[in-house]
Amino acid sequence: MVHRRSTLLVASGVTILVGVLGSGVAGARPTTIGPGQHFVGLVNGHAANATIAMVCFPPLNPGKFGHPLAGQTVAVEPPSTTARSTGYTGTRGRSVVAAFVTPIAAGTSTVTFTHYGAQPLPDTLLLPCAGSGTVVFSAKPTSKTARSATVTVTYGNVTVDPPHSSGLPVPLSRTITVTQADSGRSYTLHKNDHLVVRLSGPSFYTWTEPASSDQSVLQRTKGSSGSSATGTFVARAKGKAQVTAIDNPNCYPQCLAPSRLFEVNVSVVG
Repeated sequence: MVHRRSTLLVASGVTILVGVLGSGVAGARPTTIGPGQHFVGLVNGHAANATIAMVCFPPLNPGKFGHPLAGQTVAVEPPSTTARSTGYTGTRGRSVVAAFVTPIAAGTSTVTFTHYGAQPLPDTLLLPCAGSGTVVFSAKPTSKTARSATVTVTYGNVTVDPPHSSGLPVPLSRTITVTQADSGRSYTLHKNDHLVVRLSGPSFYTWTEPASSDQSVLQRTKGSSGSSATGTFVARAKGKAQVTAIDNPNCYPQCLAPSRLFEVNVSVVG
């Protein structure tokens, strides 16, 4: 009798253990992209028939390219229980690259994911002002078992399209905001676009007021210096300019601490 009760208890314990483990595995949603995972690609929250709002300026010749309107997203997510799995990382994939495929080549436009979630659609990408295309989400490194996910997209120019037809506001200009983390990067602006520089640092350093190397190309309209510094610039004419600022230690020269240089390169196009 005692032997039979022990067997039942052990059997019951195994049943409970298996149930707990099974529930934990089924409910887990990975955060890091790795081999053997299904995924879906999303553009502005859509897995198909997405719209990318573009900022382009007349004349809008066929094949003209511009930049995406700020505030849009691209994402890679694990499929929900009801979603059809369209991508698979295969035996080697540890990242997913979203490649924007356009009818006319304009350089490689990609966004790379190593974790699931959304990223801002970079407003520095060069994409068509109108028409359609696809965004292909591919696992990297690839393998024979890997499978890509594809999102069809339509490019809509919000600068010249009337609000009632595009369903989007009509911006008068584009604004790019940069911080000290962006030092060394390059940006392309159109005439009347704005560049906003926001710098901060430890209180024992002082930033100089951000300055433009060519006011005729990139004009500073306002700025400030201090432990936090700002600068607002507007693109005036075609050309190139550098925006620089220097972060100097307040104790210099006694402490001999190094100064820090902030610099971004700007190209203004028509």
